[in-house]
Amino acid sequence: MSSCWANTVLYFLGLTLAIAEDNFYEGHSLEAPCLPGHPCTLAFISDNPVFLRCPYTHLRAPVSWQYLDPKWANEQPITFLHSGSSSRPSLGHAKLMRFWFRSRLVAGNLYIPSPSVKDSGVYTCQVGDATVAYYHVDFQDAGHLHVSHASLGETTLENVTVYLGNGTWAEMFTSWSPWQACDRCGRRGERKRVGFCYAQVTESDQEGEDPLPCGIARRKYPTLPQRGPELRIETCQVPCDVSQVLAPEKPSTVPLLVFTTLHPQPMAIAHLRCPSSSIYSPVYWQEGLTKLTHFELLQKNSSQSLDKATGGGILHLTFQNGTHSTFYWCYVNGRLVGKFLLTSPVAVAAPRELAHTYSFLETLVVGFSSFLVVMMFLSIVQSCRRKPGTSIV
Repeated sequence: MSSCWANTVLYFLGLTLAIAEDNFYEGHSLEAPCLPGHPCTLAFISDNPVFLRCPYTHLRAPVSWQYLDPKWANEQPITFLHSGSSSRPSLGHAKLMRFWFRSRLVAGNLYIPSPSVKDSGVYTCQVGDATVAYYHVDFQDAGHLHVSHASLGETTLENVTVYLGNGTWAEMFTSWSPWQACDRCGRRGERKRVGFCYAQVTESDQEGEDPLPCGIARRKYPTLPQRGPELRIETCQVPCDVSQVLAPEKPSTVPLLVFTTLHPQPMAIAHLRCPSSSIYSPVYWQEGLTKLTHFELLQKNSSQSLDKATGGGILHLTFQNGTHSTFYWCYVNGRLVGKFLLTSPVAVAAPRELAHTYSFLETLVVGFSSFLVVMMFLSIVQSCRRKPGTSIV
């Protein structure tokens, strides 16, 4: 297993990269763009990072985020995050306590690293006493994601019309996001786009309602059938620009951003998460210099597979028997962001480039241990000095 140091560095580096490159996904909507102070209905895929923007945070007024579960009858949105305050929500709201632990404020905006379907609901942002953002959010289940690859002849889901009873009909369809960029240049790569389930309900003798994300529509019409989101993949090939031609992708020369070493046991399963990646961003993997694509891995039953829920952001590996070391590289938006060394517990020592890192960590651990020993000794001495007084009867 990798150390907690590596996991912490990986998370914060991924978060920093995403903020710097503005890679956070802000939701899919069939309505007008979200404007300050106006309601906006958004669809997301669960298990992938979410970024909800709060306008006017430059006014330096306190920023707070509220949540309202549609199941909570006759209640107003309740605050679960507030800038400048570390106070927790009421213990009576377990869901808000979970939000408080799992979500973060980033320059006043709301960041949720891994939302679940149960997190669907209304999110509002206040700057001072004014409500400046109102989002009705539907997190669609990544566990029911329909993945299709055009090069394998796989098809997307078709539109369906269902009868809901009492003269009410619903057309269920997939609303697609734009195609993402090709995941690499100068060679055959892949690109993907995300599809979200929507439903348009029509009642007899009435005009059809505006389409709604399926989860939101199902709260109003409980008999609406289940239908998951989609992920469409196809091959692509684009030329490299001048900067990419002058600096081609060579793992041996690209500066490292995240370097993690894993020592899984034989036949164990390793899950490598590419920093700052999600279903909404182009990501690809290499084993050494061998590229790992959806097209190739979907065709064969191997010890390697790309995670569907994150669009390939996680590489699943079954660690086979034997003594060996293997490097895995991951790229997001064509940029190297992660390098992983998988080595068996009995493999040779770590490469020279890790020697300084290990030496530093070893010195840090030894120093901290010595500090604890000294503090324990001082506390014992201090307790010995504090002898209880005696009384004479």
